[in-house]
Amino acid sequence: MKDKIRIGIGIGIAAAVIGTLSFYVLNAGNLELSEILQIGVVLILVVSAAYILWDRIKNIKKGLPAQDERLKITNYKACYYGFIAAIWSAVGAPLLSGILFDYEMPGHYVTAVVVLGGGLTFIISYLYLAWKGN
Repeated sequence: MKDKIRIGIGIGIAAAVIGTLSFYVLNAGNLELSEILQIGVVLILVVSAAYILWDRIKNIKKGLPAQDERLKITNYKACYYGFIAAIWSAVGAPLLSGILFDYEMPGHYVTAVVVLGGGLTFIISYLYLAWKGN
């Protein structure tokens, strides 16, 4: 029962994010490239969360728990890799943009890089570890 409640909350949060995004896009008028990229970051994270929710729903329909021990360990490892990637992207993105392009990144770009870097690292490592079975 606890798994079903967690999945329901996850679906509710994903639906709220998509609803908010659609409301923002419909009322924004002309969008700039930076705004489109920020929307892309949110969409990537929502699609990733939807995949994980779908995988857990599939397990519940089969009569299994939403997560077994292997998926819990996979989730912990992927969270660790995503956290490390977020830390190093916060350090590396402004440094590399300063060295390579002689450009000082504004704070909201650094935040976008941190969220996207951590999120993409999480989902890529989660998919890889779940596929590998480690």
